[in-house]
Amino acid sequence: MSVKRAVIVILIVVGAGGYFGYRFASKLMTWRHLDRTYQEQFKPPAEIAPELKGKTIVFHMKTGLDQDDSQICVGFNVILASLEAGAKVTVVFDAGALLDLTGKWHNLESTGVPLRLKKVIAAQMNLPLEQMPNNYKEYLELLNQRGARAFANTAMLIVTGDAEQVQAKVAGYDFVEPVTYTRVAELLMQADLVIVY
Repeated sequence: MSVKRAVIVILIVVGAGGYFGYRFASKLMTWRHLDRTYQEQFKPPAEIAPELKGKTIVFHMKTGLDQDDSQICVGFNVILASLEAGAKVTVVFDAGALLDLTGKWHNLESTGVPLRLKKVIAAQMNLPLEQMPNNYKEYLELLNQRGARAFANTAMLIVTGDAEQVQAKVAGYDFVEPVTYTRVAELLMQADLVIVY
């Protein structure tokens, strides 16, 4: 190899290394800045929305993960914020979202909560990162532990061909109460506020 070729190879290696090293360092600094921002900028929900304390809020979850996975993601985050602000929360799974509980492949348990989102939620709620759920089934369990009541309009199972399961609890979700259309209507009518996702 000639000296000229060796110099060109070295310049290419140093240039590429510098370019990618700079991009990596820049991203790392951005991530560190965001981590600090998450911790510094959020106040507890009770301070941000004190008027929610004692209010009864029903979250009517109708959009399934396979239809639009951002709906349940945002919905669960708002549910947690409402609980932390002191609201009495009820979650009703209905329509497509019911399949997130009963689905065999694409369901709450198989859908992971991204690490960056966990950091944002932990900072917003003033909770340790270790308490953040790894998937949306764990997230629903966390919401239930924090006081959210959960119901599933299992009458929808008639449409999916699972009519024999209408009165049964949803497997793996013992805290989710099966209800029919009349009870869904009653829950919605009793609420101070209904939020639909």
